[in-house]
Amino acid sequence: MKRTIFALSALALLASCNQEPIETPIKQEQTTTIAVEVTPEQQTRTYTEGNKIYWNATGEQLNIIYFSDMSSSRRQSATHANYTLENNVATFTADLSTTDGATTYTLGAFYPYAYKYTTSSISLTIPQEQTPSATSYDPAADILVSKEPVVTNGLPDKIQFQFARMVAFAKMTIKGIGAGEKIEKVVFKSSTKPAGVVEFKVHEAGTLDNAKWYNNYEEITLNMGGRVATGEDDVWFVTVPTDLSGTEFTVDVTTDKNNYTKTVDLTGKTLNFKRADIATFSVSGLTVVEKPKAYKLLTNAAELTAGDTFVICTKNSASSTAKLLSTVADGSALKFTESMTVTDGLEILEVPATAAVMTVEAGTIDGTIACKAAQGYLYGNYDSESWTSKLSYKETKDAEASWTFSLDGSSHATLYNQTHGRYLNNYYGSKFNFAGSQGTYYYYIYYIDGHSGETPEVPEVTPLATPVVSATAAGNAITATWAAINGAKDYTVTCGTETQTVAATTATFEGLEYEAEYTISVVANPADEAANTASEAGTTTATTEANPNASTEAQTITFNFPADFPAGAASGNSVGTLYSGDVIISSTGSWRVDKTDGRDCIYIGRTTSNELRIEAQNGKTITKVTLTSYAGYYVDLKAKEYDGYSTTTFKNATTAEWTGECKSRIVYTPAGNSHSNIASISVEYK
Repeated sequence: MKRTIFALSALALLASCNQEPIETPIKQEQTTTIAVEVTPEQQTRTYTEGNKIYWNATGEQLNIIYFSDMSSSRRQSATHANYTLENNVATFTADLSTTDGATTYTLGAFYPYAYKYTTSSISLTIPQEQTPSATSYDPAADILVSKEPVVTNGLPDKIQFQFARMVAFAKMTIKGIGAGEKIEKVVFKSSTKPAGVVEFKVHEAGTLDNAKWYNNYEEITLNMGGRVATGEDDVWFVTVPTDLSGTEFTVDVTTDKNNYTKTVDLTGKTLNFKRADIATFSVSGLTVVEKPKAYKLLTNAAELTAGDTFVICTKNSASSTAKLLSTVADGSALKFTESMTVTDGLEILEVPATAAVMTVEAGTIDGTIACKAAQGYLYGNYDSESWTSKLSYKETKDAEASWTFSLDGSSHATLYNQTHGRYLNNYYGSKFNFAGSQGTYYYYIYYIDGHSGETPEVPEVTPLATPVVSATAAGNAITATWAAINGAKDYTVTCGTETQTVAATTATFEGLEYEAEYTISVVANPADEAANTASEAGTTTATTEANPNASTEAQTITFNFPADFPAGAASGNSVGTLYSGDVIISSTGSWRVDKTDGRDCIYIGRTTSNELRIEAQNGKTITKVTLTSYAGYYVDLKAKEYDGYSTTTFKNATTAEWTGECKSRIVYTPAGNSHSNIASISVEYK
């Protein structure tokens, strides 16, 4: 057996039903009007411009599936990261293994590259979360497949494929979003389940005829990144080919100021998302729902007065693992809610349904407050004879439901019950109870002022002048400059996905990607909002310099239990998929949730066939996996890495750390010495 390096060439074609295919090496399907090129905002490879398709100068990679007539085992190979691009012809190279004595080879290919542990039938996911640009869909959601396998005598110097696009495209125009509002996300929902998986076989004839599409998810979430609305906004997305005709769909829009929703009845109407085609449609007549007010951190006890609404939180810093006092009993105590987010501005924007949302009233004892939730008044009771305490809610406002309230200099809140001489207590960060003292697990008040009054009408105003922007790059940093705008208080500057608000007329963005083009926009914000609105965005582009270290920055995904338990996790149930993105983390083990011995973890028995899988996706490479046991227990697993087929065994380990470079998968199975109790999983990849 020997290794052969051969070339693949790729050219984008005009998409016209009247034009013959151009005779160049790789031919794209002609029924699409999607173009392939780099967008300035995202450095991705796709956007629309007429009917032309372009290859990006970097970042393209195919997966080649092949086998010989001397072997039934199919192999796969990624094209090299470096390739040439001339006159829009991309020439790739790949290393393939030849088989001695073989006379013919069968080859197929697909995009984007993803290592597959089985090549009999290949599945690629059309994601639920997508990030479109202003002019095109998210290229990470695109899927291209060779229409028919190529059979050759030996391995030639160059292979020709004809690609078919497997996904459908939607260009949805939303009319009625307030001009100037910043669109945070758009959710498209339909019972036809527009997101899912396409399954195909590139090594058999009739790839398109035999391909299968699976509609798995009803929602597609489109992350808009704060795009400024114009009132008539195009939103692109990618779907599984599916026909919505005669059904209905719902569009939910979230901006910085409002929520919008519209359910569209398609009775007697046609809306069909066809493979390799663009469905163009519009949505108007949206219902506007003003966003609920944010709860803000209370830093001055005097500001909490009768009529205010508040929640009790475990964090006073930006966090996605903060929890609130709930209305759900935990024996004689009250549970936390599931994890929610405290923003960088120390606000809570969305409150879980089980949270205790309380209104301040005067207590029955002078100088005290009562905390009224929908379930009643928060109260504490203590039985000195049996030494038992209870924290709950009651209909009657009395001395037990009256609390003295105070804050210290760090905003630590204290609710003290004079009747029983006891405190509302955050019990070891696990629940709230009624105790004789407060420990070091603090809690905090987030509130909404109940006396802010009506919002005054805003008079008609004029926009500020548009800034004229220039930008220069140094290494992986870009500095933007502009002239001062009369009437401006400060400026909102955006570079790619990063945003700064500055009072000066310059802004620098560091830590960007090397050799990447960025669009920089500057919006002038008014000093007098009664006279002016924000300006239109002034824009320019700049390209960062080459990376002097030529290294790839690693990313890390970490799950800590119980903080990151998914919704609905219950003891004894199978775990399933924890994360699906550039890596997939899944387990056939079971949960241990609120067990009597205190374990909150993934459990894998020592004699079971259960496993924990870490799989690389989208061309990523796994470089480190760390499993940490629950306190007092162990990780007792065997790790098999499928790139090099190497095995590592961890026995009675409190921390099991695998390091290396893996582009396929790592599978953990019982090592047989003891049960495994996994309290955290951390995956580093690049």
